[in-house]
Amino acid sequence: MTEDPLVLRFTAAPGHLLRRAQQVHTDYWSREVHEGVTGPQYATLVAVAGWPEVDQKLAGELASLDKSTIAGVVSRLEKKGWLTRRRDPQDGRRRLLMLTDSAHARLPALTLDAEQVQQLLLAPLSASDRPDFVSLLQRVAFPDSGPIGPAPRRDVPTLEMGTTPGYLIRRAQQNHAASWTDWLGGDLTSTQYAVLTAIATSPDDAVDQAMIGARASLDSSSVTDIVARLAERGWITRDRDPVDRRRMRVSLSNPAMTAMRHLTRSVEQVQKELLRALDKDEKMRFVSLMQRVALIHRKTPESVPAESA
Repeated sequence: MTEDPLVLRFTAAPGHLLRRAQQVHTDYWSREVHEGVTGPQYATLVAVAGWPEVDQKLAGELASLDKSTIAGVVSRLEKKGWLTRRRDPQDGRRRLLMLTDSAHARLPALTLDAEQVQQLLLAPLSASDRPDFVSLLQRVAFPDSGPIGPAPRRDVPTLEMGTTPGYLIRRAQQNHAASWTDWLGGDLTSTQYAVLTAIATSPDDAVDQAMIGARASLDSSSVTDIVARLAERGWITRDRDPVDRRRMRVSLSNPAMTAMRHLTRSVEQVQKELLRALDKDEKMRFVSLMQRVALIHRKTPESVPAESA
């Protein structure tokens, strides 16, 4: 296979690398964390444990979760016995979040599991590279301000979110999603673009959904759904492989090939916006380190639960 500049941009695009790294983090989390608590749920527990008088709104801000997501997270944590609510004595309309006695007892073990996940995530990097990676990632995740500072309360051991790679990756990916919407609107998602790019840069005309998933870092069900949506819009065509009738070959339509030239320019602007806090050398360094953390040359984890991502 000859090198294609589009392939190089695809595998080195910061947004793509963040999604890959988040998949890796989620895979480790599902294997190492035994309390049935997701990454966003753990970040919420950290916020409640570490800051005084935390209500749902503040918990969402500290955990980098939007209003609807934090509502679901808090509800699940209440049902699991991690959180309870009480009225703010200074404002009866406000409900403060509190750790339960069970949460106080279980949080140290949960934190040890979460710490192990971070160690696994950083394992591809040398000990000397890890602080540099976290520092660069902090600036990508918080380009306009410093990361969240240390928790003011320390009575329950937790990770510091501002230096936790998994949290920073999720926060940086949120920045990527916001920039994507600014530049491309809601007509085409980043995963749809990844599928189109995987097809466009295929070394031959016999690409199928399994190949698309491997190249775009998407599980099989996601690829099936995205391919169906793109086919409905006339962006791709599907036909039976004449050699293997069970196999569907996928290719770009002529309108899609024309549109890709314009889309790629917008996508490049998204990547520049994502790394705007870094200078030229720092951008190259960040991408190089991210490729290793994202295991870019290895198989992607097969499934990515939505909330855990």
